[in-house]
Amino acid sequence: MELPGELRLALDAVCAEYTPRVLATAASQLSARYRGVAEPAASRDSATATRKGAAEAGHAMTPLTVAAYAATRLPATYAALAAVLIQARVRSETWRPQTLLDVGAGPGVALWAAQMLWPNLAQATLLERDARMIALGQRLASEATSPVIRQARWERTDITDAWESGHQSFDLVTASYVLGELPAPERETLVARLWRVTVSMLALVAPGTPVGFAHIHAAREQLLELGATLVAPCPHDGACPMLPLGEGEVAPGQPVGDWCHFSQRLARSRLHRQLKGGELAYEDEKFSYVIAARPGSEAAPATSIGGRIVRHPQMRPGVVTLEVCARDGALTRRVVSRRDGAAYRQARDLRWGDALRS
Repeated sequence: MELPGELRLALDAVCAEYTPRVLATAASQLSARYRGVAEPAASRDSATATRKGAAEAGHAMTPLTVAAYAATRLPATYAALAAVLIQARVRSETWRPQTLLDVGAGPGVALWAAQMLWPNLAQATLLERDARMIALGQRLASEATSPVIRQARWERTDITDAWESGHQSFDLVTASYVLGELPAPERETLVARLWRVTVSMLALVAPGTPVGFAHIHAAREQLLELGATLVAPCPHDGACPMLPLGEGEVAPGQPVGDWCHFSQRLARSRLHRQLKGGELAYEDEKFSYVIAARPGSEAAPATSIGGRIVRHPQMRPGVVTLEVCARDGALTRRVVSRRDGAAYRQARDLRWGDALRS
């Protein structure tokens, strides 16, 4: 996956105002500040946006640190959000959202991803607490040809405040990489507020780490209690077969399960490789997510799926092994051989995160 051309060029223009060395130093310092304030084994996740850590350490965001953050994290964040919203589009093929709310918007990449999938999106509102991040988002948006991106409404808002009372309801609501910035009670409050302003679909994204999944797992349970139906990745609305790891949710001595996460490969620019200190032309962004829909809304899937592939398929000559979260709520292993004919040919093309038809 690559950034949309307009977004890539706009980001390049922002980064061109600094030398790669200056950007790399700022990115490293931003990451170090975060690690210095992160709680070793508690609610914050090291993969969550480092701008939160900088603020907690008493360092205000500057144009340089915002540019460094965007250069190192924006492409991966876009890739994860686009991958998640693609699954929403696949599961709700006929649904066409007209309004979007993105909470904790950062530089606004959720809007870029949504507009790519739903070109008829008409109106977008983005909530972000950092003025420098809003300025970056508006600058990037100014280079877009899409009216909904250029004319998006930005609001400087702390998402822990009671912001929802002054807002309309929205067809699509997104919140990415923000749950890990909040303690558990505030996360629950935020999820409830997000659901209150959701007309059709809510998408939550977190880092693909044990703690990130724990946050998504808790939000999933909360949304089901609020009456939501799950769109993806879950093929069912029952109990999740994977136990959350982290935050004390698993008692000492209790067997622990794996964590539900997925991966999206994204292309790296030359600058991106320099700032990350990597040589590969790509990186794999790991993420956990849940998409919920209002029952009876146009976004609620009309059909079910047979399961979701939760690990890389294992390929051997004449055999494909799939690890699947099945429709009945169980984690199962399916072995498909060449003798299975069409099923085998289909299995060879399946990837981690794909849905099974039956």
